[in-house]
Amino acid sequence: LPATDPATTLRRATQLACDLACEQAAVEDAQAAFHDLSERGLVEPALAERLAAWVASKGTEVTWAVSHPDDTSGARALEIGRDLDRFLRSMEIGALAPELPFEAIVARDADRGAKPDSTAAVSISGRVLELEVRDGLAVVAIDGQPILLTLDATGPVTTFALAAAPTSKAEVHHDPTGVTRVIWTPEHVTIELASDFTRARIEL
Repeated sequence: LPATDPATTLRRATQLACDLACEQAAVEDAQAAFHDLSERGLVEPALAERLAAWVASKGTEVTWAVSHPDDTSGARALEIGRDLDRFLRSMEIGALAPELPFEAIVARDADRGAKPDSTAAVSISGRVLELEVRDGLAVVAIDGQPILLTLDATGPVTTFALAAAPTSKAEVHHDPTGVTRVIWTPEHVTIELASDFTRARIEL
């Protein structure tokens, strides 16, 4: 959740969630759509209830968020954001997505050393996956935070050898289990990202 403008982020995420719910349920009322999706097993009933209540109390446009920015700060904003995040990821993979840690995004560039020689980035479920290469060593990061990697039969590592980051357009495949495969076919690089976004398997 961007720390600088949570009101705009929540408004856009809420509108997107309502649009997707109505499209999936083929109804015009977002509250009814959330309930329908819970009955179909795409959303947990408790989550559907919270989202329906959120939309009912604040409206799909969430205009209150702009005029009352204090209401979107702290724990309440994170609670709402966490629910919206899980719902949107569930819609993306077509199955109930696991709950992931959700916190304000803080820039970490200052902690990550020199600027990379090359970078490839892909947006996945509102998070940014980056493949950065420095001096022939690659790091995979989610929202600026490096994650653990598995390469072939090796144990967890944080870097692997790579001449340069891919320059082709990545193919993104979502599995109902929550696993996401990011494939750069011309460069023969695949990142299989775990559903919890904390680790990945690398194929070269």
